[in-house]
Amino acid sequence: MAIFKIGTTVTTTVSPAGPPANFVDVEITTDAPIPPGVHHFQLIVVDEAGNKSDPVTAQIVIRDSIKPTAVLKIAPSQVEPGQPFRLDGSGSSDVAPGQVVQYIWTMVD
Repeated sequence: MAIFKIGTTVTTTVSPAGPPANFVDVEITTDAPIPPGVHHFQLIVVDEAGNKSDPVTAQIVIRDSIKPTAVLKIAPSQVEPGQPFRLDGSGSSDVAPGQVVQYIWTMVD
């Protein structure tokens, strides 16, 4: 597995006794996230004489399709008529690196 950051080069070398070098699995970690959006990767190959190919690029779209989790607390849980109370959504979350950017409050009954 390889961890990529913009501008960082990862090199794999062909070895008769080793694993294939003609692909690389990209590892995504919280320390090295690839944010949602369009990203480009480049490949240059080198032959046994040291000649380098022209660079080629490919595009990947990282799409955030995981729903955030809403958590709603009410405090206090019982009040007298006319008394205020708080709706608290601070426990809501999204999968990193996403973040909650809007809260939509509705009284349903």
